[in-house]
Amino acid sequence: MMLKSFFLIAIILHLFINSSVSQFSMEDFLATARNDLALGPSKAKLDFLKENNFNGPWISRVEFRTRSNDANFSQEDFRFRITPGNPAELKAYKRYYTKQVNLLNIEYQEELNNALLQRYYLAIDHIFEFKQQSNLEKQLQINRKLIDMMSKSMDSYSMDLGDLIDAESDDLDMKLKLENAKIKMDELEYLIKEFYSFSGNPKWDEIDLIEVHDILNLFAEFKDKQSGEYINLVRLDQRNALAAERFNIEKSESLRNIGYFQAEYDTDRGNETSEHFGYQIGIRIPIVNPDKPDLNRRKLELMDDEALLEKRKDNIRKDMELAVLRMESYEIQYKEINQKLKNVNQQNFMELNSPGKAIKISDLIKINEFYIDLLAKKNSLEKDIFETYLEYLNLNGKLSELPLRNYLSKNLTEF
Repeated sequence: MMLKSFFLIAIILHLFINSSVSQFSMEDFLATARNDLALGPSKAKLDFLKENNFNGPWISRVEFRTRSNDANFSQEDFRFRITPGNPAELKAYKRYYTKQVNLLNIEYQEELNNALLQRYYLAIDHIFEFKQQSNLEKQLQINRKLIDMMSKSMDSYSMDLGDLIDAESDDLDMKLKLENAKIKMDELEYLIKEFYSFSGNPKWDEIDLIEVHDILNLFAEFKDKQSGEYINLVRLDQRNALAAERFNIEKSESLRNIGYFQAEYDTDRGNETSEHFGYQIGIRIPIVNPDKPDLNRRKLELMDDEALLEKRKDNIRKDMELAVLRMESYEIQYKEINQKLKNVNQQNFMELNSPGKAIKISDLIKINEFYIDLLAKKNSLEKDIFETYLEYLNLNGKLSELPLRNYLSKNLTEF
């Protein structure tokens, strides 16, 4: 009785654990990018700035002075001085705060973009390892059928011992490649599950993935209607704007002491109480600026930053144009491979088993090897197309553009 209860509890726990972990969802996997650890520092800084700003004080200095007019310890002269803040400096600090928040928001978005990019590449690697495994399993079955044909129907075909050796060699190669594909898939699934827990394995043949012709159509659309900007360029631009505002603050700080107002009370001055009071007003005349050499050096640094940004923009432009050229070449190659595959499939070479047609087993082996090679080339080329598509989306600022979309889904599903 106790044993039955134990097994019943174990089964219930097993079912509960399995039910608590969902099946793989591409949108849920991508959504984990919002909780990536790399976003933590930017978020913490933004939370800090919500409660703390960079506003400077309206009064930069307050002084109280007193003195004795003789050797006695009694105080006869009292002075209270206030130095106001520089309005230009106060405005510069407000602008600096706004630009600092903008930069942190951009850095947060950039980290989100990088986290999404990492997950997209993991998914693409797994998709095409999955396809490679499926292709190898199909071709392994065909190759074993050829070996079986040689074993059972040796009189129906022209063959020699070398044909059997070639088929057995192909069989071993495919088994090893299949095993390597499985190992690679296990490694990729381990990395995926580091971000996102799910039960079972991703079954890409059951997921509504975007197809190559859809990518080519979307690519042409994005190419003709470019929108957005590479997030790294946005960050550099905002960083330069922040540095420029910092320069304005430093320039204002060099003129911080604009003057003062001083209230005085001197007991030795006059006989009436009202005569004891007085005041002074001081205004700084900015004829000289001792900080000018440092400011000029900072100005040169700002010019270097702008030149670096322009150079980076030009490099991104080149990368996008090269991606377009690659995709155009991939499209031509893809059509060629598909046509070859269509021709091979139309021949239905495994049905060419009539002895009267003088079919050689070695020819069937070569056709099968050619077919395997075509499938491998197609798989590799499709992966190149997907990666170029992803690279272009990244360069064009689409990946982290709101609302976030799954660009590997058929309908570009939001998540």
